[in-house]
Amino acid sequence: MPESSSWLAHQWVVAGIVSSTARFIPVPFVDDIVRDQCRRFVVSRTLSAHNRSDLLGDLKPYYSNSGGCLTGCLGLLAKAPLKILLFPLRKIVAMVTSIRGVPLEIMRTVLLGRTLDRYLQQDHVTLDSANANRMRLAFEDTFAHMDFRVLRAALADALSSVNGWKSAAITVATRVAGQKEASEEDLQSDPKVDSGAERVSEVLERPETLELFAEFDRRFDSALEQLG
Repeated sequence: MPESSSWLAHQWVVAGIVSSTARFIPVPFVDDIVRDQCRRFVVSRTLSAHNRSDLLGDLKPYYSNSGGCLTGCLGLLAKAPLKILLFPLRKIVAMVTSIRGVPLEIMRTVLLGRTLDRYLQQDHVTLDSANANRMRLAFEDTFAHMDFRVLRAALADALSSVNGWKSAAITVATRVAGQKEASEEDLQSDPKVDSGAERVSEVLERPETLELFAEFDRRFDSALEQLG
């Protein structure tokens, strides 16, 4: 993706691949933890590339599924019994829908980083917790209304050509789940994950993909403007 360095784009893709395999880990709550860790990693690396790591805390509403400490903990406790009860069913559904879900999670993670990267290039934009929340709402609305079917199929096809990427990514995801923060080394220590990321990046650099992402940008900007 020409808007950002190939190094940074690779970080997004690796995080997306690792996040997408969280659905295969047979432990309650781990999938949510891995996704949050990977999205935090994407935002952290993007901010670091712009020398704005000081904004990581302010941007938590943008990348995290939980709110503040008290709200997040209380919400987790309230939902825990139901999530544990439904865990076997959720895992079956996650595995059955993995052909669709894995590429979508990769796209979501990449677009999360790409959108932030694009905004950090605009000097007039204020990035604080309030604006981060609006960005998250605009992002979710835009992502839900995009037609990613062609790209989804292309990503699935790209990954199918890499032997062992899934088991390698699951191993990385399991390790990430046990870390307080997902570091670059945690996400890039396996050659098969990197190989998968290279194949995915090739698809993301195609003209038709860049056109699709440009459409995402336009819709996101419109949604964000409507939120004030």
